[in-house]
Amino acid sequence: MEISVNLREKLDHPIFSIIAQVAGNENLPCYVIGGYVRDLFLRRPSKDIDVVAVGSGIKLAEAVAASLGKQVKVHVFKNFGTAQLKYKDLEVEC
Repeated sequence: MEISVNLREKLDHPIFSIIAQVAGNENLPCYVIGGYVRDLFLRRPSKDIDVVAVGSGIKLAEAVAASLGKQVKVHVFKNFGTAQLKYKDLEVEC
């Protein structure tokens, strides 16, 4: 079975460039992981994006939310050191 996925096309949602810009400004290397990546290869739609930050995922989520505007709220999960924000039809967890 051959799997061919145009990753550039799948990662063209504006949220990815926003995360990349914020991560660069905050000097936080980060990577898209988990179910979103799996679903890319399985060619399934996904509205849940997991991002691992080398550093603080909470800091990344808060900075991304701040760049998106006051209407975007961050839910912090201190026990896990992660945070989640909702942007349009997406849920992003860092």
